[in-house]
Amino acid sequence: MRMPSNKRTFVENCVLLVPLLFLAAITSCQSAPMPVPADEPLNGSTLRQVWSQNVGAPINHMPLKIGNILVVVPIKKPLLGLDVETGKTVWTYDPGVRIWDRAYASDGERLLIGLEDGRYAALKPATGKVLWEIELGINSQMPPFIADGVAYVPTTFAGPGTPGDPNGKAALFAISVEDGRVLWSFESDNYILQTPFKRGDTVYLAGSFSAPEVVDEGGHMRIYALNAADGTVKWTYESEDGFTKQVYATDDVVSYIAYQDFVVGVNAHTGELLWRRDTGNWVPTLMGDGDVVYYGSANTMVHAIQANSGDSVWDYNIPEGTFNYLIGAPVLVGDELIFLTQLGEIFSLDAATGDLRWHNITGIVGARTGLSVSGGWLFIGNGDGTVYGFSD
Repeated sequence: MRMPSNKRTFVENCVLLVPLLFLAAITSCQSAPMPVPADEPLNGSTLRQVWSQNVGAPINHMPLKIGNILVVVPIKKPLLGLDVETGKTVWTYDPGVRIWDRAYASDGERLLIGLEDGRYAALKPATGKVLWEIELGINSQMPPFIADGVAYVPTTFAGPGTPGDPNGKAALFAISVEDGRVLWSFESDNYILQTPFKRGDTVYLAGSFSAPEVVDEGGHMRIYALNAADGTVKWTYESEDGFTKQVYATDDVVSYIAYQDFVVGVNAHTGELLWRRDTGNWVPTLMGDGDVVYYGSANTMVHAIQANSGDSVWDYNIPEGTFNYLIGAPVLVGDELIFLTQLGEIFSLDAATGDLRWHNITGIVGARTGLSVSGGWLFIGNGDGTVYGFSD
């Protein structure tokens, strides 16, 4: 059940040739931040919905728990800090311009967020108080990657709410999370950059770029390997796999998923292609842990593969209907892989074997992004603007 090639050509190639179509393309192919393994396992047999709260507009990014606050950003609405236990609003943040509803992440002490006018801010999670704010001059619409006190912030010249400039050169900013100082910046030749990934002393950065050659199925994409200390380029890799969704790296291999139905492995030291694996259908994103990469495809299959070779570790077929495929990225909770499906079901698989641990039917249909798990809680943000809190 592959996506028809004419639709893929429309989305990918029009993104390069017709700026007015950027909005549709970017909305249909969003990346996700790499999930951090949750700290407490869930008991699937007793997991239940504790509360629900409508926040007035659809949720496009996973709710984020920081201490006792759950952060959500409804589309074109203020950012909300909800009480984890009740779902009630504790504080709101309204900077007077649109808040990019996918562009937030946290280091546990601060919440970082991108704003419509090219500003970037850090908030205190408990109160919503602004800790610092800086001018980037370019919009950041995707979550940063935060490591070792530095936020690696991607920017874009194409996306929802922007005019779309395929000739723009988006930049990556390395920002001190403590005070907002820009440690260095790197101007790419890509017009859009996705959430990067840092491994060791290297930051891997991917996105699309404009080129005159028309690609029948896919589009022009480029990965940069940057020195994490100063942003200098180690190597670049280019392909026609289309709009990049997610990058994950081990010490030796950079894995990525883009618009074409392939997961790809690139040599982390040289940028040379190592392997390509057919996913069998459209894949929303991927996540990695150690030397294993996990993803789900729209043919209802969930996969675990070896990052060094692309070989299969295990496959799991979601049994509850033809279109009941995994939404977003799975979440690693201890030794369990937990994910939400299109029909609102939560599955837990043994991360090592792919065996089913437990299954929960929520009745929540219409989520645009995957679930999040933290501190014994599971959260879902729905397309109708409802946020749900589950606990066992």
